[in-house]
Amino acid sequence: MVADIMKYRMALFGCFLFIALALFLQGTNAYHFLFIEQNQLFLFSGSYIGERIMLPGGAALLVGEFLVQFFIVPYVGAVITALLLTGAGALTALICKRIAPAFSLYLFYFLPVLSLLFMHFDFNYRIQGTVAFVFLLLFIYLYLSVTAFRYRLLMAVLVVPFLFWLGGPVACLYAFCVFLWEALNRTRGWYWMLPAVLEAVIIAWVNVRVAIVSEYKFAFLPDIYFHTRLAAPFCIYFSWIALPVILAGACLLRGREPKKKKTRIRTDAMQVLLIIGLSWISIPAYNNNTKSIKLKQLDYYTRTRQWDKVIENCEGRLNNYLYLCYLNMALAEKGTLADKAFTFDQRDVQGLFIPWNKTAPASTLLSDVHFTAGTVAIAQEKAFESYVSSLGYGNPRMLQRLVQTNLIYGEYPVAEKYLDILDKTFYYSDWAKEHRKFLYNDAEVEKDVVLGEKRKGLPETNYLSNPDWVEKDLLSVAEQYPANRNAIEYVGVGYLLMKNLNAFENLMNNYYTTDVLPSLPVSFQEAVIILYEANPEMWNHYNVSESIIRRFADFKRLIKTNRENPPVAEAIRLFGDTYWCYFMFK
Repeated sequence: MVADIMKYRMALFGCFLFIALALFLQGTNAYHFLFIEQNQLFLFSGSYIGERIMLPGGAALLVGEFLVQFFIVPYVGAVITALLLTGAGALTALICKRIAPAFSLYLFYFLPVLSLLFMHFDFNYRIQGTVAFVFLLLFIYLYLSVTAFRYRLLMAVLVVPFLFWLGGPVACLYAFCVFLWEALNRTRGWYWMLPAVLEAVIIAWVNVRVAIVSEYKFAFLPDIYFHTRLAAPFCIYFSWIALPVILAGACLLRGREPKKKKTRIRTDAMQVLLIIGLSWISIPAYNNNTKSIKLKQLDYYTRTRQWDKVIENCEGRLNNYLYLCYLNMALAEKGTLADKAFTFDQRDVQGLFIPWNKTAPASTLLSDVHFTAGTVAIAQEKAFESYVSSLGYGNPRMLQRLVQTNLIYGEYPVAEKYLDILDKTFYYSDWAKEHRKFLYNDAEVEKDVVLGEKRKGLPETNYLSNPDWVEKDLLSVAEQYPANRNAIEYVGVGYLLMKNLNAFENLMNNYYTTDVLPSLPVSFQEAVIILYEANPEMWNHYNVSESIIRRFADFKRLIKTNRENPPVAEAIRLFGDTYWCYFMFK
């Protein structure tokens, strides 16, 4: 039995590694993979494939984007990533076995897996990088399988340009690794491998000179596998550093075969312990998803319109304006923004509209928020910003938003152009087919629950907007289509968050008892009490409920009783769901 286990220990190690990776990635990064899917787009289109296949590393890019499209299905992202990483580990094992067949160098097999895993925690990393590294390992294994040096030399010279097309700058690493192996192996005439290295350098240099690749770091280094408008983290180089070290280590250990079975077992056990210890220490240091997982979770619930889930996950203390934006959008979608906003841990007006920082995630969130509020023009602008700044070909969710907004505006040719793109996707083509019925058909648009309602709120005149606080846009929507309560509630709650009671009073004077604001929601009534505390007759004018008046009396009594030492904790415990607490203590 023990002998059988030892015989198949490599296969068992691979199976255990795959299962452990899949469970770990799904358990800690489930929403991360769903988030990644929104940043890349694969099209079943000849022009799209032809454009990418001609790029250095184009084949790896296409494979990576093809795989990412399936991340929209729960669990699939974790499984695909685990398979890729396990494949890298398996090929590393085959390479090490080819060099040092008597050793089971589990730690060596695991180093590329771990270093690549660090990059998969970053949503700005292209899976193309891992695919390209797998291609690299495969060609190194094939190279080591060739016995005669002259054939290896010929193979290296032929593989370098092919691998540059296939995987990009990994061709440079391939040339260096085969040269290093020949030198360490003390092959007669090993220096004849230098032309392969020179060939890789020339190919990379030429690609930059003719502007196929924009910068030298993208031609020689793995930076191309990261968002090209951002600086890649240093850990992107770990796998490239690890591979030559592994080759050198395997060469050094080749002649030192363990004589006893107990020694082999002891060595294997020690390596497994080192792997566990290394993972335990390093993974938390590079897994920054623990900080962003809630954001990605809220993004997924928003995309799937699970508003109750958004609200449920925003209970308790909130220090992040992004979370507050998701929360307030969910409350607006439920029709309870002005009634329930202050039952949560609000901060200021940035909790309604975060400042735009020109990134795709911020643009996506702002597009969602403005679409909910009814400011369609800004929702369209931010959708386009998100689409063009995405990591890959585009953001499918923002493509859908561009279709919606152009249908609302009656810009049917533009909407049709975006639908043509979605038609070429696997998971969004059905949505595109369903929305073709709206093209050049105003009647269909106007009777649709979403599109028709948004069209009714379009302003009659165009003007410039203030992107930080879109008061004018929201009031224009409210006046144009009073049935959309979200617009006026966003304005009113915004004034309350800013504690701008003068602007709030003007809002009441202008719109109360009109179709725009026929009655006051809870937070507005609470603000009216503060605004007219010295003139309670106005409470009746604004029809403030008796229960709110009685509760304010209790609040005021508690504060007056402890005037010298305001009982902040007690007030928050008893009245933390009111605007009065926000106004006094935040």
